[in-house]
Amino acid sequence: MMNIQSSSNARGGYVFLISVLFVSAVAVSVLGSYLMLSIAAMENGVTFQSSTQALENAQTCAERGLMSLFLDNGYTGAETLALSEGSCEILQPGGFGNDNRTLCLEGISGSHTRRIEIVLERLLPSIQVYSWQEVATITSCSY
Repeated sequence: MMNIQSSSNARGGYVFLISVLFVSAVAVSVLGSYLMLSIAAMENGVTFQSSTQALENAQTCAERGLMSLFLDNGYTGAETLALSEGSCEILQPGGFGNDNRTLCLEGISGSHTRRIEIVLERLLPSIQVYSWQEVATITSCSY
């Protein structure tokens, strides 16, 4: 009779061991998935922050470029400004004189670049903006 009980206990031990191994494998898989998702979320956050900073840099150049055009309608642009978190570039403005001018800008932060095109109806006596939009490719200032 002793042999029957020890055989039953041995089977119960094997079942318990297999159950522990199975639960451990599932737990490690869940933990690994959680870590992968956390890393991806952190990378997305850094990318979003860098992209937003690039847009802010472009808007900083927009303010500088608009003021330069307002003060001197012969402003030639083509300047790069170094900022605390990246840089921005004011491209050569399109158009001549006081009416129908275009200002194109690029903001750079890390590996991200954001572009803005501003179409102005008039510079003086006050700046009148016809459109201000972010674009994928600058086309208005290429003439």
